[in-house]
Amino acid sequence: MRNRATMIGLSLALSMGGTGPAFGQPGPCQEFEELDMTLEQNATDGDTEVVFFAKTETDGLHKLQILSPAGRRVASFDGDKRGIGIREFLLESAEPPELDLVLGSFPEGTYTFLGRTVGGDCVTGEADLSHGLAPATTLLTPAEDDVVEVDDLLLSWAAVPGAERYVVELNNEDTGSEFTLEVFPPATSLVIPAELLAEDSEYQFAVGVKMPDGNVTFVELAFFTAAP
Repeated sequence: MRNRATMIGLSLALSMGGTGPAFGQPGPCQEFEELDMTLEQNATDGDTEVVFFAKTETDGLHKLQILSPAGRRVASFDGDKRGIGIREFLLESAEPPELDLVLGSFPEGTYTFLGRTVGGDCVTGEADLSHGLAPATTLLTPAEDDVVEVDDLLLSWAAVPGAERYVVELNNEDTGSEFTLEVFPPATSLVIPAELLAEDSEYQFAVGVKMPDGNVTFVELAFFTAAP
């Protein structure tokens, strides 16, 4: 559902023992450069996941822990402190079809991030998780299974009140090429020039509605480009 440079995917443990960090944080700590927690739903498939993103300013981490609002450890990373460390983390939960399992495993509230750099400094920060699902848009053009010409392809969708932005994804299922663009309201359409498209191909078109709390809901469909 997303593109970030130098992303590190780790498995999140839905239930782990322990109520505090496994390493101390003495003295003043640095702040994370960026922390983000979102609830991302695919309304077409009916699955939902929690996504964590953490980024330090300069030094890489050799330890990272994430604690729930109740102090329960929900994720832990322990790397080689003799190396250069990891500067960015992208963590995604499993996507069971039962929404209540996702919400129960990751309660709403403020999560605490605790890190240790390879240089020995501690890094801390907090990020909020909301359980408010973003509303879904309706894809207008092209329609599901349409066969379209590649000349000036119009992607369009219905406006959603309160949306902060729309995340537009277009993937060529045959070649694997993909791109993601952000479109800001009130715009609800995007023209794709012919040079970015391949003829006689299957495409997946998705639009995510991103709300001010960061949560996103995607809808998607497949269409085809005409043969030359």
